[in-house]
Amino acid sequence: SDPRVGSARDNATTSSALRVPSQAVNSSSFSTLFMTFVPVTIYAVVCVLIFLVLRRKYARVYLPRAFLNSLDPYEQSPNLPSGWFNWLKPFYQTPDTVVLNHASLDGFLFLRFLKVLCIICSFGCCLTWPILVPYHVYGGGTSVQLDLLTLGNVIHPKWFYLHAVLAWIFFGFILYMVSRECIYFISLRQAYLLSPLYSNRLSSRVVLFTCVPQQILNERKLRRIFGDSVKNIWIPRDTEDLDELVKEREQTANRLEKAEIALIKKANVAYQKAAKQGHPDIETNLESPASGCSNEESAKEPEVNVLPQSPPSISSPTDTFSASPTSPREFERADGTPILKTSYGFSGPPPDINGSVAAQWISYQERPVHRPIANYGRRVDTIKWTRNRLKKLAPEIGKLRSQYRKGVGRPIPAVFIEFHTQVDAQSAYQTLAHHRANHMRPEIVGLRPQEIIWSSLYMPWWERIIRRFLIQAFIAAMVIFWTLPAAAVGMVASIRFITGLIPFLSFLNSLPQVVLGLISGLLPPVALAVLMSLVPVILRACARQAGEVTEARVELFCQNGYFLFQVVQVFLITTLASAVSSVLQKVIKDPLSIKDTLAANLPTASNFYISYFILQGLAMSATRIVHLMSWIRHGLMGGVGDNPRKRTAKYHRLRKIHWGAVYPVFTNMGVIAISYSLIAPIVLGVAAIGLYLIYLSFRWNLLYVYSAERDSRGLHYPRALKHTLTGVYFAEICVVGLFGLNGAYGPLVMTFGLIIFTTLVHISLSDALNPLLYNLPRTVAAEEALRAAGNNPIDASNLEDKDDPLEHDAELQQDHGYDSDFDPGDPTEHVSHGEQHSRVAGVEGSDAAVKLTTRTVSGFARKKFYASPIPGLISKIDFWSYFLAPDPSVQPNFFIKWLHPEIFQDYHVLRQQIPNDVPEYGVDESVLKDAYSPPSMRMRTPRIWIPRDLAG
Repeated sequence: SDPRVGSARDNATTSSALRVPSQAVNSSSFSTLFMTFVPVTIYAVVCVLIFLVLRRKYARVYLPRAFLNSLDPYEQSPNLPSGWFNWLKPFYQTPDTVVLNHASLDGFLFLRFLKVLCIICSFGCCLTWPILVPYHVYGGGTSVQLDLLTLGNVIHPKWFYLHAVLAWIFFGFILYMVSRECIYFISLRQAYLLSPLYSNRLSSRVVLFTCVPQQILNERKLRRIFGDSVKNIWIPRDTEDLDELVKEREQTANRLEKAEIALIKKANVAYQKAAKQGHPDIETNLESPASGCSNEESAKEPEVNVLPQSPPSISSPTDTFSASPTSPREFERADGTPILKTSYGFSGPPPDINGSVAAQWISYQERPVHRPIANYGRRVDTIKWTRNRLKKLAPEIGKLRSQYRKGVGRPIPAVFIEFHTQVDAQSAYQTLAHHRANHMRPEIVGLRPQEIIWSSLYMPWWERIIRRFLIQAFIAAMVIFWTLPAAAVGMVASIRFITGLIPFLSFLNSLPQVVLGLISGLLPPVALAVLMSLVPVILRACARQAGEVTEARVELFCQNGYFLFQVVQVFLITTLASAVSSVLQKVIKDPLSIKDTLAANLPTASNFYISYFILQGLAMSATRIVHLMSWIRHGLMGGVGDNPRKRTAKYHRLRKIHWGAVYPVFTNMGVIAISYSLIAPIVLGVAAIGLYLIYLSFRWNLLYVYSAERDSRGLHYPRALKHTLTGVYFAEICVVGLFGLNGAYGPLVMTFGLIIFTTLVHISLSDALNPLLYNLPRTVAAEEALRAAGNNPIDASNLEDKDDPLEHDAELQQDHGYDSDFDPGDPTEHVSHGEQHSRVAGVEGSDAAVKLTTRTVSGFARKKFYASPIPGLISKIDFWSYFLAPDPSVQPNFFIKWLHPEIFQDYHVLRQQIPNDVPEYGVDESVLKDAYSPPSMRMRTPRIWIPRDLAG
């Protein structure tokens, strides 16, 4: 049995012998932490050494964004020195805004999110460690090792008032951090979306409407709804037949390409063999290697040189030699004997040569063949068959495309509308387009054609609702189902209890303490990480079935679902399983001790998450920067493969990052750290260090490795911030529960009031900021237009136009305004305003008398107050005005800037961080007409990649 279990409070009600002995001896928390830290640290050091060595040689693995020419110049990151350590300072000095300007808004905001979590944990350490650590150590309990630092070691109920006060301070700080970061995000997103980098794109002016009624799917009617602001309209139609033909064309082209490459390889093998055997038409350098060469060098293949042969001019059909359609022409040597074999080298045969050059080296039976189903499984020559098939598919595809452009086919209940300006697109997006519910919904603005999930556009509104309910039920069932393996992983951390409960596992107790520490400390986090990696794949499939229309929306759907999984499985289930597994046996023997037992053991469940943070911060961060699989793919196996298209695509393809699976993992880490902030403050320190290491690894990858193709325009960030507040709720509820278990009812009431305060702030924050998270206001659009017109940024922020002549005559315009009772439509030239009297005259009624009396008394008191020395005294000691209402024109310090993001991180300030010198986005008219048509309308005719070879 575990001696940590039982009542350790002075006012315990149980009389059983479950009281913890004066000296607990088998708490393995420190040994478990040590056994987790040592191997993980060794692994991390090895990975860092590998990174330092390989980074200098394999730039494609570790610095692809710095040099790949497939990226536009503005997308490439600044290069780093190639030395061993001289790159550290430039990397440290590179600001995170480089990710914003050269990669994506999502990447920049993710780095900021990690920094926000580090700040929260660091502030928590500075607040709780000097107070709660000694407070817990001398709390009167009998816990040992790491358990000594938890709230479970405090046995005096009155001591918990300090925890309640610190909860108000720390959780209030978190609420303010989330609020100010939402304000910062709103300003940054507005600046990004209105900058030329984004606003000049076609996608920024396009709005997708889904569930459009069939009777409205007409360009004339749609222009009538949205007016003259509409520029282009794309009404997608069903292209099932065209999709099949285009898919077959792609498969046929790929088959032809593979067959051509296979034929070239076979012909070159035969050619090399003929060269080695001394063919008379090929000059082979078979001289023995020079003296002093090693056996390895002498074993190299002989050098093969092709004799220069120039074909004569094109001959007439009456020439004496014959020309075969399956082999090149025969030439003559200088002595008049015919040349049966000819090599044309890397330049290939001249245009007048007909037939297959490979036929002179291999027989017809060696050519690539296959058995198409359309030919009833009979064998055919692959190259000839695919070429003929491509010739037949081309006119059929062209015919169906022509019919599509003429409006033939069933329209899909969706429409893409391009507006003349981004402001018009935002106005249409924020406008209610149809009078019926769920009809003609403005789904999204700013989507790119390659992001669209076309199958989702076919769904009517009622099918979307049904699918979403079914998917939500499926996810709920998955959460419940996943509880079983997650709970089993959590119970592994309590290895002693498991061996006592399951007899045949008792052999584990005989293992060395080091091995037991590895099993209970390292194995559960690793198993949990592997288990949870399967969830995002399932959630993305669920999102597509639920009707999400873009890849970015799929990732947002995945973020919500995966965060639920992380909280329930990684946090709640694992915490309860780890705690309950240690106390279950005691509770079964004495059910009345459950309150005391849980109060002492729930805080000790934090030991598992210390190992979890160490694993994520050290091992996973080191794995992210070493890129072992990429090194194998591009370093060891870079030249493997005979398909030039695939090799080129592999070389230029950057790793995509799925934000829907990345954010929840680290959001949950923040939730765990906040939840245990007052219960086990040591978790905050470990979490701060782990999150900072994660920040460094992601900073390198986002600057130099990862692709920026997936773009949600930053919408993952506010969602992650709101998810972080889950940790505040959990922490408050856990503290309330522990206060109740320990009989501390005064701190319980204080913390319960904090729960109400947190809920009110959360609701108010959502109501105030939600409309600004997804929409662009007209004021910033007007400011951006003034900036584009050449106005000073300060004047533009005040919506002042230097070129507007009416700006200087504002006072004159106000003097010519109408009186309140003058009707310009009245033909009477003379208007009598009647006799004017003072406002105090004619007081009637008690309410008017009270109002007059109140005004008189308040005015008299105000005069007396300003005449007294009190205002002067207040102005001398006034220090709060500088903090509550700072002057925007005065350079602020760090604290004032942090305290007022609405002033010092407003739109016009953050707009300066985004460059204006971006490339022009020009769209060709031939591309524009099918820009938002289905993929089968936009796919170009495939090109066959044929490698050059020595045999020609």
